Amino acid sequence: MAITTHHGVRVFQSGADPVLVNFVDTSVIGLLMAVDPTALPATASTDTPILIQKPSDAEGYPDAVKDELDTIFDQGSTRIVLVLVDEGADATEAQTAAVGDATTKTGIHAFRAATGAGLPKPKLLVAPGLSAATAADGIASVSVDTPGSGYSDDVSATITTSTGSNAELEVSVVGGEVATIGVVKPGYGYDALDTITITDNGGTGTGAAASLTVGEVMNPVSAEAMGICEKLRAQFYADGPDTTDADALSTAQLFGSKHICLCDPKVLKFVDGVTTPFVSSTVFAAQQAAADRTDGPHYPASNRLINGIQGVSRSVEYGIEATTLNEAGVNTIVNRGDGFRTWGPMTTAVDTIWQFVSVKRVADLVNESIEDAFVRFNDRPQTRQNLDLMVIAGREALKRLENEGILLPGSQFYLSGSLVPADGAEGIVKFAMRYEPPAPIYDVRITAYRNIQIGYELLYNSVTGQVDTGAAI
Repeated sequence: MAITTHHGVRVFQSGADPVLVNFVDTSVIGLLMAVDPTALPATASTDTPILIQKPSDAEGYPDAVKDELDTIFDQGSTRIVLVLVDEGADATEAQTAAVGDATTKTGIHAFRAATGAGLPKPKLLVAPGLSAATAADGIASVSVDTPGSGYSDDVSATITTSTGSNAELEVSVVGGEVATIGVVKPGYGYDALDTITITDNGGTGTGAAASLTVGEVMNPVSAEAMGICEKLRAQFYADGPDTTDADALSTAQLFGSKHICLCDPKVLKFVDGVTTPFVSSTVFAAQQAAADRTDGPHYPASNRLINGIQGVSRSVEYGIEATTLNEAGVNTIVNRGDGFRTWGPMTTAVDTIWQFVSVKRVADLVNESIEDAFVRFNDRPQTRQNLDLMVIAGREALKRLENEGILLPGSQFYLSGSLVPADGAEGIVKFAMRYEPPAPIYDVRITAYRNIQIGYELLYNSVTGQVDTGAAI
C-alpha cells in the first residue's frame, strides 16, 4: 500500500472485506394481464413493470386485475410486479401483445426490466387467461430432407411465411452436413405451405433443404415464458385447459420444461354475487409465495389449504386420478374432506431429477445468490487472501442454507480441480460447489403387519378374574 509518511498512528480500513452472500427473494410474483388501456388510471401504462404491495395499490385498475390480486392476497402478503398489455380486439391480439418483444422488453419480456426500474426481480410468473389455449398452427417439427455439405458451425434456419410469427429454430451441423433442425419456439399462425431457408453464416455450405410440419403446439405465451424464466431463474405457472383429465395430460406433454408448472382445473370464486371460474395458476403462484415467506423455498406449494374459493370447476379425486395428473406434470386441486388443497409439487420436466418444483427453485436460489455475491470479487487481484475469501464466502453461504434446512448436509465449495496456471494467467478462476436440495415427501409407504404372538400374549396375561366392580364370584 502506497501511503505518505506520518509521525504517529493511523488506521486504514482494508478494502479486502469478507463478502456475505445475500440470498435472493424467491417470493416475488410476476403478474401479466391483458386489459383495455383506456381503462387504466393515469399513473399506469402498458408494458411497464408496476409494484403492487397491497390491495390499495391497485386503486383504479380494471376489476379483472383486482380479482387476480385478491386471489393472491387471499393466500398471504407478498410483493407483486404487475405488467399490463393491450388486450386488442381478440384473443390472438392479446396473446401477441403478451408475447411481446425481447429487444424492446414489451409483453412478458417487461419482467426483465423490473430490476432496472428499481423493482424486485419476479420469481413466480403467471399470466391468467393468456396461457391456457394451445396453438393449432405452430411449428410442430422440422425434417431435414437433404443434409447438404460444407457447412460451418454457424448455420441458421428461417421460415418464409405470410401469417406465422414467433417460431425459433436451432440447426445442428455434423461433419459439414445439416443433421437436425430443432424447434426452440413453435410460434403460431403458420401454414403447411411455408418454407424453410437454411443460411450458412460462417461459411459457404450449400445444398441443405428441410420441410416443416404444422400442428398443435404449446401456448405461445407459455413458450415465450420458458426463455424468460431461464434469464430470471424463475418459474412460470401455466393455465391448464380446464376441460378433462385427458386434455390436461395432452397439454402437459407439449412442455417438458423444468421452468413450467401446469395447473388444472379452474377454481370458483364469488364475485359481485355470481360464482365465477378463475384459473388456478394464480392460486399456485400465490401459495408458493406464501410458502416461501413462512417456511422457505424448499417447501412446495402443495397440500396447502386454498383461501377465498368456493370450489373447483372439475372435481379431481384424491388417489389414482390426482396421481395420474401429478405424474404427468399437472398440478391439481383435491378435497379429502378437509378443504380444497393444492395437490402437486411438479414441474413438467422430462428429466426426473428436476421434476419437483422446490428442488429446481432451491437450486436457482443457490446459484443466483452465489453469482450475485461473487460479482464483488471481479477485478480484484488473484491473491491467496482474495481466493480464500471467495471459498469462505461460498462455504458460509451453503452452511447457512443447511442450517435452515433449505439444503441437505454435506455441501462443499472449493477451487475446481480443472483449474490450471494458464487459466490464472488469463484471469480465469474456477470454483466448484456441491449441494443437494431436499426432495419433498411425495410417496409415503407404510407396511402393516399383524402381530398375533404379542397381541394375544398381552391379552392372556391381562386376565385376572376381576371385573370393574370386583371379583366375579
